[in-house]
Amino acid sequence: MLGLKIEDAIKYNENLKKYVYKKGDKLRINFKDKNALIEYNKTILKVLFGLDVEFHENGLIPTPINRYLFINSTFETLKKLNIEKPKVLEIGTGHSAIISLLIKKFYEAEVYATEVDNDFIEFAKRNVKRNKLDVKIINSKGKIIEGIDEIKDEKFDLIISYPPFYSKNSVASGRKFGGALAKNVELIGGGNFGEEFSLRIIEEGINFLNEKGVISLMMPKKPEKRRELIIKKMDDVGLSVEVDEIKTGNRLRYIIKGYR
Repeated sequence: MLGLKIEDAIKYNENLKKYVYKKGDKLRINFKDKNALIEYNKTILKVLFGLDVEFHENGLIPTPINRYLFINSTFETLKKLNIEKPKVLEIGTGHSAIISLLIKKFYEAEVYATEVDNDFIEFAKRNVKRNKLDVKIINSKGKIIEGIDEIKDEKFDLIISYPPFYSKNSVASGRKFGGALAKNVELIGGGNFGEEFSLRIIEEGINFLNEKGVISLMMPKKPEKRRELIIKKMDDVGLSVEVDEIKTGNRLRYIIKGYR
């Protein structure tokens, strides 16, 4: 089981000690405290994956292990297609660029990653530089894939995203996501179930996919209707579909992979 016990984490990061308390015989961390969440995730990335990552104070705080499991599931499908040294496009890498960094570190891949928020772009570039990995960070300027000059002539073996999945009624004010108030750019998704952003990745991505390739998206468990719409769209554009389920702690996620 992939993970890092709190007892071990505090050995590697003394900053964590101030957020640790005892419940019964077990040590706990107050993950409602954003700083505690950041310190713990930084420790996981360093100890388990050898990555030195900083997090933007106003950004969502990703869960490193489920990102790793997301990538691992996706690359199993690439392996079945006999795709080696893939050319990868990540949509929405965020301030941490964790997915792109993990792909670049553990797989022989050429990696491009898009982001729309200027502050997050600068943070992502610093994380790439800090880890001495070659990931091309691109300002999408609000576009999904089509119309981005830096990739207009490119084709990819893998298009991957943990896309925004919030419905059109989601708001940033008063709601917390991943230990931080979400920015408006993180609360996009659209549609009644937050599916529209994902559907556009599929619609546009199919034209940027190599003859053999994969579009891989990660989604929460609910609502099931959102997953159904994504699977239907993949089928509509001629992709075969695989769905994997991953669980980290109490978080259940679904990996929806369309391939040809």
